[in-house]
Amino acid sequence: MIDPAHVPPVDPQEMLARYVLYRRYVRSSDQTVRPEAFIPHPHVALSVTRHREASEAEIWDVGAQVARGQSKTLYGRADLPAQACTAEGLRVVEAPVAANPNHANITGWPSERPQQKMIAMVIAEKARYVSDPPQSQP
Repeated sequence: MIDPAHVPPVDPQEMLARYVLYRRYVRSSDQTVRPEAFIPHPHVALSVTRHREASEAEIWDVGAQVARGQSKTLYGRADLPAQACTAEGLRVVEAPVAANPNHANITGWPSERPQQKMIAMVIAEKARYVSDPPQSQP
């Protein structure tokens, strides 16, 4: 994970993970991510985790924490380069929190849901679904 005392700006080439907490966010036919996974409405920012300096286990551990914190199930994650967001006029801003120094927010979304959905459609096309998070050991 990133050193919390030295959090660098997000590089456009960095990979981001958007945790999938709803089964309906993934098409069962081809395992692609639906745009709804990327719509921030009603919020102004979309929470993601940077892959930077994180192992696969650490990325999944953060996802499990996010799911537990929301009393939801972690179904997988949608991985995408930060550039997929910036190319649509959005910003990816580092926003470390105590439990996740790799936390970032995708900001700059239009306030209207239809415009958000149009951007989310483009972003979803560039995302890759990663399923089957490791199960916690008792």
